[in-house]
Amino acid sequence: EKEVKTNSSFSKGEIPHLTTDEGAACHPFFGRLRRDNFEKLTKDLIGDPMPDPILIPPVISDETMVGVATDYQTAASSLQRICNACSLLLQQRRQIKNAAAFTASAAQYALTTSLPMPSLDTEHCFWRKSPMRRETQINLLFLIRRVCRIYNASTVCVQQSRGMIAIRTVAFACAACVADAISRVQVVDDESPFSMHYSGACEGPTEPFGIEAGSFEKLAANMPIYDPRYS
Repeated sequence: EKEVKTNSSFSKGEIPHLTTDEGAACHPFFGRLRRDNFEKLTKDLIGDPMPDPILIPPVISDETMVGVATDYQTAASSLQRICNACSLLLQQRRQIKNAAAFTASAAQYALTTSLPMPSLDTEHCFWRKSPMRRETQINLLFLIRRVCRIYNASTVCVQQSRGMIAIRTVAFACAACVADAISRVQVVDDESPFSMHYSGACEGPTEPFGIEAGSFEKLAANMPIYDPRYS
């Protein structure tokens, strides 16, 4: 093994002259390391600049959008427009600040305010006092499910607090109540076996199904809900 000289002038950082040993420059492939067009090579490696992102402004509400649904058509239209606007907001969350908070607010408003709450009296219940077609029933249940998924994804992205957990729980409870009422509707054109079985109207010794509050009643007593409409 060759002993490394540590006391040489080169190892100490001292270069007294530029004279090298004989044959030190005899490297036939050394020219491959030359880069005379370094700027062009750097630009080629970097590539072309990416175009600026296109910002599509989402419209959450406008003059033609009703605040509270008056019939099945306006309810489905409001849910559809809110779903499209919220999806566009989340897709552009890098260009729009607080996109998740705006999305959560719009979805929460749709679940708690735009959709009327059901009633036990079928004559006064918004979802059962008027005849409903099966395609309308399926579309409403699909849109409620989509809004719930969007609301769940957006609330996870914002800062968590007791108030956020409270209103998120209430919003999902409102969605469950509305979906439960829609599922019990006996449509006028093509009866759904699921709806008939769920509401207890099908043939056979069956009884209607229901949703129990469970521990939600005790948990809701300690939730900081600041809007009396949600209590």
